[in-house]
Amino acid sequence: MESGEVKNGEVKNGEVKNGEVKNGEVVEEVKNGQVVEEVKNGQVVEEVGEEVVEEVVEEVGEEVGEEVVEEVGEVNEKVKNGEVGNDESDVSDDVSKDPSVEDSSDEEMSEDEVSEDESHLVGNVNVNDIIEIISDNEPETLTKIFNVMAENRCLKYYPLITPYHNIEKLIDILLDVNYEYENTWCVHYHAKFICKLFYEGLIPVANKQKIRYMKDLKIRMYREYLLIPKIHFIRSCMHPSEIHISKKVKKKCKQFYITINKDFDGVVNGIIEKHGQNWLYPFIQKEFKKIFEKKVKYKNVQMHSIELWHENELVAGELGNTVGSVYTSLTGFQRKNSAGTIQLCALAKLLEFQNFQLWDLGMLLPYKKEIGSKEIPMKEFFDKHRKFKYIDAEFKVPFMDKLNCAVLIRGIDPSDPTIQLTQPNPT
Repeated sequence: MESGEVKNGEVKNGEVKNGEVKNGEVVEEVKNGQVVEEVKNGQVVEEVGEEVVEEVVEEVGEEVGEEVVEEVGEVNEKVKNGEVGNDESDVSDDVSKDPSVEDSSDEEMSEDEVSEDESHLVGNVNVNDIIEIISDNEPETLTKIFNVMAENRCLKYYPLITPYHNIEKLIDILLDVNYEYENTWCVHYHAKFICKLFYEGLIPVANKQKIRYMKDLKIRMYREYLLIPKIHFIRSCMHPSEIHISKKVKKKCKQFYITINKDFDGVVNGIIEKHGQNWLYPFIQKEFKKIFEKKVKYKNVQMHSIELWHENELVAGELGNTVGSVYTSLTGFQRKNSAGTIQLCALAKLLEFQNFQLWDLGMLLPYKKEIGSKEIPMKEFFDKHRKFKYIDAEFKVPFMDKLNCAVLIRGIDPSDPTIQLTQPNPT
């Protein structure tokens, strides 16, 4: 194959384009669901796909990196120049239900395999420099970035974030240009990097992207994992003391107990039971659990599970994280009517008792507004987050490992015998 260029999902001059391989080897087109194959000059190419990309990378060399820099850097240049476009397309969770689609995404590198020299991060938001670092340290990641962008053109509108970025400075640039979307994107998803995203106030959700390639003259697919860290143009948050507690909640709360960090797996299972995997795919569950179990640590970032119990049954719960005196709710579930609201109200009182200053609830939804959450603009949110993340607060159930919600919500004495009869025994 002659050297050529890689741009916009095409390989030219020894060309791969829209399922075709030219220059006297194989021309293959997919028409009306049928494969039309022409063999020229007596030569047949057996596999076209990742092997082609690898061959082009090997033969074309630096041109690949230059073109990827051009593609990935386009949104970065728009952001710097205040020219962010008006395309409102969202990142699609483009996952086929076809059982023939192979889930052959490579295992993510361990933290030790990812170069995270903090010297790279001093003011580093220049995509050219970052791509050069990735090219030197993680060439396979550069291929991944290229493949994902070739399949999902929406990503051109969102900033790429990597472990080599100064994330705080990148957020400042987005604030300066009044960035109007809620998404950024990453191909890295290891636990330490997720902690860094939490520390800067981003909410990372998981995504899978289909990547098409050809093998044995058939179009095949595999799924690539992504993170879509949410920045939210408008954020839903509140001080815990601003919680609105209804009469219904006050009446029912005595039937329930709250625990912290007692059943992480049970909460994850409850969320999937209620919502499906949605964005909580197994690969991000695995990384969240590393943070929860403190196998991976970064500054004062911690992962938590909150459980609500009724007669020894887990009836509601959520996953969240703390950074200093900021608590962020990530995702939750309920199995019993009103249990979710009671869990949120008890959690608010718990946060207030322990001097948390900011409760981040992410996207504003009607049920959040009902309990007192407010809409605040992105800049105000990050100002608050950057202030309160440096003020530590302890996050645990006071007095005991488990507590009747009426103690928190109604101020009942925890020694009251009427609330000791149905103490749960979470495992």
